Amino acid sequence: MKKAERINDMILFLADKSSFNLKELMERYNISKSTALRDIQSLEEIGLPLYSELGRYGKYQLLDTRIVAPGLFTEGEIYALYFALLTLKGYRSTPFNMESSTLELKYSHVLPEKLRQQLLLMRKIITLEEVNHSNVSLHLKEIVQGILLEKVFTIDYIKNQEQVSIKAQFVQLSSKFGQWYARIWNVETKKIRVIRCDKIKALEEENDEESLSLELLLKKTETFYQREELISFSIKVTEKGKDLFFKENYPSMKIEASGKDYVITGSYHFNEEEFIANYLLRFGQSILKIEPIQLKEYVTKKVYKLADYWDRL
Repeated sequence: MKKAERINDMILFLADKSSFNLKELMERYNISKSTALRDIQSLEEIGLPLYSELGRYGKYQLLDTRIVAPGLFTEGEIYALYFALLTLKGYRSTPFNMESSTLELKYSHVLPEKLRQQLLLMRKIITLEEVNHSNVSLHLKEIVQGILLEKVFTIDYIKNQEQVSIKAQFVQLSSKFGQWYARIWNVETKKIRVIRCDKIKALEEENDEESLSLELLLKKTETFYQREELISFSIKVTEKGKDLFFKENYPSMKIEASGKDYVITGSYHFNEEEFIANYLLRFGQSILKIEPIQLKEYVTKKVYKLADYWDRL
């Protein structure tokens, strides 16, 4: 067995132990005392917290905060990584090729038995909220790679129930309530826009199209909206509306108390009116007032259209 393989196996072998001695290592790995001492030194150099006691075969104690494989994480870090992994279950799509259940299985196989049992117990006593959308985003991995490699794509996606094509460069990928969004730089309009990733039907790389640096595009995202005319809105809601807001809201929005009621404020682009109106429909009768008047009229038209649709069923 090569030294690197032996050291990795030692980390797993020692993970459940509070102490060990050189004789155990010598017998398990069929190595000399001097080799065992050198291996101990290597373990200390890569971060395994040990302290030695005098004796013929050199007894060693492992601290309670000992480091465990893989990657020499502390137990606290292993717990944090494990529950971060479980949150992936809240997404129908991720930018990775591996399902969280497969990753979880592989993850548990490299941990010592004691730690595995503790993770299983913690999973039973801690419940994580999951937001599962039926919307599947098929191109998340390509989007991430496109951002990092500064690629330009022809993007085919659904807009207002029609398929359109644009040339664009992906800038950022984000998620909100289980839904994935991509911020893009439209090559033709020279504007930053946000599209839903599940609406993307096809991507084709444009090798002949000159791209902008990611650093430049990130700077544009910080200042672009500041240069465009925004429409401010103010929505007065009840206590129930406040609860609905905290269940789902967006970075451009905030809420403040106003007497016994609450006011949601924010801004949107003129071409985002459909999105804002659909969002406000979820509040139903918890809305007390809508400003500006054109937004109220737009929401009202959607309500009448919905009512007409139900009448015709």
